[in-house]
Amino acid sequence: MERRFILGIDQGSTGSKILLVDDQGEVVKSAYRPVASYYPQEGWLEHDPEELWRSVEEGLEEVVQGLRGENPRAIGITNQRETAIIWDRAEGRALTPAISWQCNRTISIIEGWRPLWDEILAKTGLVCSAYYSASKILWMLENNPSLRRRAEKGELCFGTVNTWLIYKLTGGKIHATDSTNAGRTMLFDIEKNSWDENLIRQMEIPPSLLPGVLPCDGDYGEAVYPREVFPKGVPIQSCIGDQQSALVGQACFSRGEAKCTIGTCINLVTQTQKLERTTGSVPPSIAFNLSGRLQYDLEGGVYVAGSINDFLIDQLGMAKTPQEVSALAQGVDSADGVYVVPAFQGLGSPYWNANARGLFIGLSRYHTKAHVFRAALESMALQTNDVVIELKEKCGVSVNLLRVDGGVARNDFILQGFADIIGCRIERPKNTDRTPMGAVYIAGLASGLWKGTEELKSLWKLDRAYEPEMNSARREELLGGWKEAVKRSLDWANQPGKAGEGRRPG
Repeated sequence: MERRFILGIDQGSTGSKILLVDDQGEVVKSAYRPVASYYPQEGWLEHDPEELWRSVEEGLEEVVQGLRGENPRAIGITNQRETAIIWDRAEGRALTPAISWQCNRTISIIEGWRPLWDEILAKTGLVCSAYYSASKILWMLENNPSLRRRAEKGELCFGTVNTWLIYKLTGGKIHATDSTNAGRTMLFDIEKNSWDENLIRQMEIPPSLLPGVLPCDGDYGEAVYPREVFPKGVPIQSCIGDQQSALVGQACFSRGEAKCTIGTCINLVTQTQKLERTTGSVPPSIAFNLSGRLQYDLEGGVYVAGSINDFLIDQLGMAKTPQEVSALAQGVDSADGVYVVPAFQGLGSPYWNANARGLFIGLSRYHTKAHVFRAALESMALQTNDVVIELKEKCGVSVNLLRVDGGVARNDFILQGFADIIGCRIERPKNTDRTPMGAVYIAGLASGLWKGTEELKSLWKLDRAYEPEMNSARREELLGGWKEAVKRSLDWANQPGKAGEGRRPG
């Protein structure tokens, strides 16, 4: 019997992962390639687009080895969203860095768009922020006049990372994105499911730059590059932003079901099915678009999660590995009044404060680095709980069950902390790579490998569940201290003598 496979591509902020998945939903083979982040100035973060592409190429080459001529049935793509690239339409050569979703270089542009803030919120569901793609596009055009001239002639393409990969895989034949990625540019009407001409005009972005928008299970052409990987061509049959892909990968299809990806950053997403307007603290997004049928979610994004280990290890030299950080943190019963607010590039949801800065507070000569490590790891759950509180108080959505994924989700100690601090059941699946699995699932549906969402639910397998163990008095004390610590970090870059470029609205 012929084996049937779906190939999943997940290009993220710290690396690219490629999965080969069989018709039972099991990962047959996988490959990972790290990618570098570059920090040209304070608050700036970018990637090399060609390096992103090479990481995917190399991962694909590794995974398809040993298939003995058996072509995958289809390809699904998911990606870090909002990160912006402009490239030459004819040559397929990147003309700009990939300006990261984490980059704050465009805050002055955001301030200049103040008259548009209400319109942006009403149409896109998003707070006007440097987080999203629109201001990055304008910054690239303003800082290279030749780009604007060429863009106005239709010679250039803009895309988030998914669009860049599709363009490269198809040999420049397809310049397209999907509804979920388009919905995170700040240029897209998420109710009408179309680019908004008025916003595009007022933001002075040439419309010819923008890709076509397809459903998540649309026809994205055939992958023909790298040629040694795809000698016959393989159809690209799904495309979806990483957080929405993880929602699908966690089989969250009903209202109120929530997932939390704990990786470089944290994104808690809860399915709402219908569009629910908010003030932007926990913005609505298109959860997925299957054959023109849209469902929506509410999403809270936290900038720093697993990357707190990078800060402790690489920049402070306090440990050698994440395992060492975790082991020392478990050596103390509590952080004993120490808090770490990892606002290294501001705070995301629900604060949206670009000028918040990182803070270590509550230290005395009694404390050791074990207390600091525990506080740093607890900051992941504390930031997530801020989003959970906002969902309940402002949106009327209670999170009683949270499915987790991402690299950090393999750490039992951290997940027990999530259960204790958030006060709900945490479920970890056997396969924690749920982000690429969402794109795989959609490609499987589009190609006829699987028949519907009920079948997808049956593919999800529980590994372990975590129930709250912390007593309520201790929890309230911990949350009270955290709230005060966050308050002191807000707008720090606006204090006299501190560097800052203005405040992100919210």
